[in-house]
Amino acid sequence: MKRLNVWMLSAALLSPTMVLAKLPAPTPEEAQQKAAAAEKKALGEEAAKSSLAKAQDRVASRYRAKNPQAPHTIAVVTKAK
Repeated sequence: MKRLNVWMLSAALLSPTMVLAKLPAPTPEEAQQKAAAAEKKALGEEAAKSSLAKAQDRVASRYRAKNPQAPHTIAVVTKAK
């Protein structure tokens, strides 16, 4: 039981020092790798959005072909980048 108390006391005393520790700044190579990974992710997300839009258009066109009384599409205005 005393060992547990000693362990808990030492953990409580060391916790504040661990919180105050900082990581070193990333090197230029790491920053470039991170930027390249972010760009690759953005391109992948853009491709996924494009394929989703195409799939939605295919489904909508099939629905309209089966249901001629279906309402027409409404243009949606989005923000430009």
